[in-house]
Amino acid sequence: MPNYINDPDNHQKQIPSKKPNGIHRFSHAINPAAQDVVKRPSYVIVNRPGVYLFAYESGSYPSEYISGSVINNAASGPLRLDINPVAWGKETGEVIGDVTFVYVRVS
Repeated sequence: MPNYINDPDNHQKQIPSKKPNGIHRFSHAINPAAQDVVKRPSYVIVNRPGVYLFAYESGSYPSEYISGSVINNAASGPLRLDINPVAWGKETGEVIGDVTFVYVRVS
């Protein structure tokens, strides 16, 4: 949605758009739980060591997941991945916050 709209009182001016607000209007990030199917992000950040799997189509875990990232120690991360999965998983010890899905608003 554009940040400005045509002024209904003067077609030669624009005024700030008032709707919608929040995540529909601004860039944001979320930490989805493992295996939860969400909207495709602009990119992903892997925050903790581990072997990560990503799903690009909604389906059953783990048959539709593809290995996507390995972080061996905490000094290696966080790691940005320019990928657009719909869900993530980890070989062991999945914790909310291991992966961040970032949504960049495009004007």
